[in-house]
Amino acid sequence: MPSASTFRDDFNDGTFSGNWNAWGPVREVNGRIEMRPVANGTDDWTGISSVGVYDLTDSYFSVEVVQVLYSGDGHTTFEAQLDLDNRCEIAVSDGRIRAQKRVGGLWTSLSSAPYDPVAHRFWRIRHRSSLGQVFWEVSPDRKSWTALYVEGAPFAVTAVVVVVGAGLAGGIAVPGMAVFDSLNTPGTALSRRVEERRLSAREVRENAAAVAAARVHPEHFNNNDEVNHPDEEPFVGSYSKGLRHDALGDPEPISYGSLLRALESRDPGDFEEIVLGGALKLVNPQAGLAFELSGPDPQAVTMPPAPRFASDVTAHEMGELYWMAVARDVPFASYGTDPVIAAAVSSLNSEFPRYGGPSPVTTQNVFRGIYPGEQVGPYVSQFLLKGNADPRKPDGQGRDADEGYVTYGAQRIDQRVLRVRQGVDHLTQFSAWLAAQNGADTRGQDFFDPSFIFIRSLRDGANYVHFDQVVNAFYNAAFILLSEPSGSQLSGAGLTTRPQVDMEFRLNEGNPYDPPGSTRDSRTQVGFCTFGPEHILQALVEVAGRACRAVWWQKWGVHRRLRPEEYGGRVHNQVTGARSYPLDPSITSSLTAGALAPYFGQAGEKFPNSYLLPQAYSEGAPTHPAYGAGHATISGACATILKAFFDETKSIESPVYPRGDGLALLAYTGADAAQMTVGGEINKLAGNIALFRNAAGVHWRSDYTFSLPLGEAVAIGLLQEMSLLFNEDDAFFQLTRFDGTTIRIFDGCVEAVD
Repeated sequence: MPSASTFRDDFNDGTFSGNWNAWGPVREVNGRIEMRPVANGTDDWTGISSVGVYDLTDSYFSVEVVQVLYSGDGHTTFEAQLDLDNRCEIAVSDGRIRAQKRVGGLWTSLSSAPYDPVAHRFWRIRHRSSLGQVFWEVSPDRKSWTALYVEGAPFAVTAVVVVVGAGLAGGIAVPGMAVFDSLNTPGTALSRRVEERRLSAREVRENAAAVAAARVHPEHFNNNDEVNHPDEEPFVGSYSKGLRHDALGDPEPISYGSLLRALESRDPGDFEEIVLGGALKLVNPQAGLAFELSGPDPQAVTMPPAPRFASDVTAHEMGELYWMAVARDVPFASYGTDPVIAAAVSSLNSEFPRYGGPSPVTTQNVFRGIYPGEQVGPYVSQFLLKGNADPRKPDGQGRDADEGYVTYGAQRIDQRVLRVRQGVDHLTQFSAWLAAQNGADTRGQDFFDPSFIFIRSLRDGANYVHFDQVVNAFYNAAFILLSEPSGSQLSGAGLTTRPQVDMEFRLNEGNPYDPPGSTRDSRTQVGFCTFGPEHILQALVEVAGRACRAVWWQKWGVHRRLRPEEYGGRVHNQVTGARSYPLDPSITSSLTAGALAPYFGQAGEKFPNSYLLPQAYSEGAPTHPAYGAGHATISGACATILKAFFDETKSIESPVYPRGDGLALLAYTGADAAQMTVGGEINKLAGNIALFRNAAGVHWRSDYTFSLPLGEAVAIGLLQEMSLLFNEDDAFFQLTRFDGTTIRIFDGCVEAVD
């Protein structure tokens, strides 16, 4: 049964064209419907009703009422009609507009108000299944609607006709003429004119602005670490890298105060007066003060306060980061048997149980994310390993998906990464660490081996997220999803389907052109600029910048959380007796006498003479605060966009994992291989990009945990406003959030799906 909103008529072709049953003196003329009941007639009615039957469920009939019959016994009506005895009706008579119903042959007036031809220009009868209700509504401009009445559906609305009519209950000498236009279409004939398009474009922007303005901007709260430790060195629990520091690496109050002054005043001149400690500049502290023209304002989304500097949660998170540093070079393929991983699993379960990751920790889930799909299958997402199959290409150059080449039109992207040298860590000597805190610029001092490999260890993953722009990983995923032909991904030579044409991965069920074979599959059209490749790629880039500005407000404007690298300096000072801090003892105990002790501090150990957190990057962390994480927030946003456009439930065919040396991909045959889905691997992709930054030593576990949902919130807001823009009927976005709930986004609304 077609949806009610799909039945449209602008009444401009001068004929009813077989779409309507008509009775009485009614004409389609002058680009509208004109009804003239006979003067002095009694019970004289004229009107039209749809030939077809339509489903009003989660849909609507709407019409523009240009003119009603004169007052008195003249009636101008608009109905959704099951049969003559069961109708929902909006009508004007006696100078009043009424919502009424007829059920089982009995009429009931539901509401009544003085008729205003301007305020009541548009009439709509709408149904919403989630509420089980019918809405009788009016509007002056089809932009804002007012309910005349709302109640539970008085009868089944799955097979109704729409009726437009006018008539007389008694003789009237001059009944006048009722005029209707634009049934379920955007407006009158003027909408097809250039000027009307300009006004319509303005109206759409106003609608989107109204959606944005309706969002309540939350209060932003931090953990108060800037003032929590009055008896210690000032600001020891806050981010300060790039500012000035004392000889032990604690922030200089005057330098830190210059940053606070700029953030408080928001005066661009004050940002130029921040007192730095060295050559490196601070990264974009004004970004969160920018505004957006679509999607949530950067300050309209928020994060909970980060764990406090002195808390056991922070110490336990730090314990995981020390273990990630120790295990950087262990191949994921060896996690089940490697003694370092076994030690990390035991330590996280016993010494650091509040670190915030999977629990209990196992060799399968260690260092993994917590969101749906992240603990299923291999550690690395298929979208960071596979390419797409293309039978037109030679073997070894992209014929099979496990060769790792992503088709970019006539070009290709190799999923392999430049191999960074194993065993090389940075800022493990206090002098180098202190110079980095004061802004020494040591970027570019990386050591590479002249080969390319698949991501097979935390170090390889950390290297990937050192030089990326985040969105590129999701662009690759989008190209894989758009390009993979149906059929075996690992035997490209045997494929008979066409890349980028016969798609293996279905689009989202709300796509008005796909998935093929579904009720939404158009007979005559495919998506491209809307609901197609260009739309998907545009949305990824749009949401990346918006998510970035939102998290930059959290970083600089709210939390100013110190980097793990900085906390590591406090740990080192405490263990060596140089200075005392209110650290939770779990971290220092593990480093001096616990499970981490065999790797730190003593001659001959992996990291001798140091309790600093080893960094994967020569420069250490970037010069902006830790919380939230830029990579994680942008990943959360981009993952949400991909889930909104593609079918998340599709199984992953022939999953792979990297061989221990990273030179090849092997078939993954774990017991959970059949549980891997597109949605799960998209979540895992977001988690990989976020947690690889943790593996580098530059972010905390909670930076990942709370930043992915922050990015998701930005993406949902952007999709919400985007859903107001389309001409296609009944299109919607549907996706599963990181918390496991499913939502549908349509017509500016975001609703839960049971």
